[in-house]
Amino acid sequence: MSTSLFSHFFERNDSNYVDYNRRLYSFLGFSCFGCIALSFFSYINYINNDKVIFLTVFVTLLIFLANLALFYLYKCLDLSCNVISLSIVIFCIVLVYQGGIDNTALYWTFPFPLVLFAMLGYLYGSITNGFVFVSLLLMLNNQEILIAHYSDSEVIRFLSSFFVVNILSFINEYFREHSHSAMTNINISKEQQANTDILTNLPNRRFIDAVFFPASKAKVPNRFPMVLIMADVDNFKSFNDHYGHHTGDRILQKLARTMEKSIRDEDIVSRVGGEEFLIIFSNTDYDTGMKIAEKIRCAISEMKLKDENQELKITMSLGVTIAHTYSEIESKLKEADEKLYQAKNSGRNCIF
Repeated sequence: MSTSLFSHFFERNDSNYVDYNRRLYSFLGFSCFGCIALSFFSYINYINNDKVIFLTVFVTLLIFLANLALFYLYKCLDLSCNVISLSIVIFCIVLVYQGGIDNTALYWTFPFPLVLFAMLGYLYGSITNGFVFVSLLLMLNNQEILIAHYSDSEVIRFLSSFFVVNILSFINEYFREHSHSAMTNINISKEQQANTDILTNLPNRRFIDAVFFPASKAKVPNRFPMVLIMADVDNFKSFNDHYGHHTGDRILQKLARTMEKSIRDEDIVSRVGGEEFLIIFSNTDYDTGMKIAEKIRCAISEMKLKDENQELKITMSLGVTIAHTYSEIESKLKEADEKLYQAKNSGRNCIF
């Protein structure tokens, strides 16, 4: 099995959902808080008969509510985060344009960079916040186009503070994302190490039992019918006894590389015992599985390995079965094991 395919099984572990959950809870938290705050300010401005501010706040509230409903229906977090981010950008620009309550609009914009970074990440958050900053810079330096009016000192203090808030928010999000990525890579590396046989660098029994077979229950991707092959080195104990365990280790390593070369990238060769291997072909019929098993047997019997200038003759016996559903796997593994012993008892170096 290729390294990339092996890694694939550890790309959707719990640590990889941390960032999704963070964005999800941030989205829900900001949306709910925003709806409450916008409802309150809509009511205040309605009572004060400030129609322009009321319409601005109320329309934004409707967008927030519609976006929550959209997420509830389709569960598309990226789209919902983009919608809320766009509505925040528009709301921020419109708010500064018309001044807000008692011309306090500038003060209400400070939380927006943090929200945008949380929704969009450091890269797209930087682009979006940069657009907002440049837009506000141009607006505040051409106040004749605004309904509101801000003093020069107020504008300078606001732009300076707003720029600092953006920089600090960027630093926080940038290093948060990179530290999360580093921790995820560490967790994946640990998972791979725990599921890899140290000697042969093949998947081990833990990977097969705890990762691969449970994953095969999912309908996507469909791995059935699944050919299962139990393979065992013939007379392996005699190699260890006559040539030492170092030679036995070399034999297992050579076998692992030879079997890997005989299969497809999407197939699996795993070491499940001392000299016992389990080979798995997904989406393969029984006849094809038998042909590949024969290919593996021939490749191993032709394998060249020397010890002190003496060429070692290595063969394997194999037992082949096929499972059509996940529920059949356990019984078919037992059947493959039984066929393996039939091959052993029939002279070895053969397939049953």
